[in-house]
Amino acid sequence: MKITNLLRSLTTIAILPLVTSAQNPVKQGWHLLDKNADGYHGISLEKAYEFVKNKKANTVIVGVIDGGSDTTHEDLKEVLYRNPKEIAANGKDDDKNGYIDDVSGWNFLGNKKGENVKKENYEATRLYHLMKDEYENKTYKALSPHER
Repeated sequence: MKITNLLRSLTTIAILPLVTSAQNPVKQGWHLLDKNADGYHGISLEKAYEFVKNKKANTVIVGVIDGGSDTTHEDLKEVLYRNPKEIAANGKDDDKNGYIDDVSGWNFLGNKKGENVKKENYEATRLYHLMKDEYENKTYKALSPHER
């Protein structure tokens, strides 16, 4: 099979679920459904709630290293860790850790005002641009052991 035909086939396979889900009445919330009960590969949210319904809660601290955590979500806002030494929205670094108003953590891809950046890159891309001028025209053999 030619590579172009293979790519065309793979593209068709990738697009097919989008087309069929767009035609399905479940347009929002499919990701919450259950494969066996609803026919969609979701997270089975109702089963999860049923599973924990009568269980005793334990305190669990989870560190999220990701983007897009909704700190106002109804299931999260009351259980998210709050930095007890930080006063929200006062513009000060109350706990003296170098981050102003870090009540629920810190956005390391944001600016000093806590705003998100419009475009982000992989760390390797940032490091490349940081060191590009110093290393761009050097060969591997020309580098010192430390530079390698």
